[in-house]
Amino acid sequence: MIFNRHAKVAMEEGYMRLSIEYTNPKSRLIICDTVADIEKEMDVHPEVIHRRLENDSGAFSIEFSGEDYICTRTSGEFIEKVLKALDIDKCDYE
Repeated sequence: MIFNRHAKVAMEEGYMRLSIEYTNPKSRLIICDTVADIEKEMDVHPEVIHRRLENDSGAFSIEFSGEDYICTRTSGEFIEKVLKALDIDKCDYE
């Protein structure tokens, strides 16, 4: 996949978030479809927030909180699958 994107992972006690930025509508659709596919595959449903910015760019935040996700490896596995499916091999950590 060739498109501009940037990812950040944030972790705190009881909370994990993956943020993915994109710069064009095609990227938005790819990210959205990828997240939906992995939700279905893993039967995991994090909170997904989509923010549209200027010039067809935007960002998705995929957030996990609570014991159901944080006290297991589920959230980390979900994030790893998303990053791998989108061919994002590096991301920033907060």
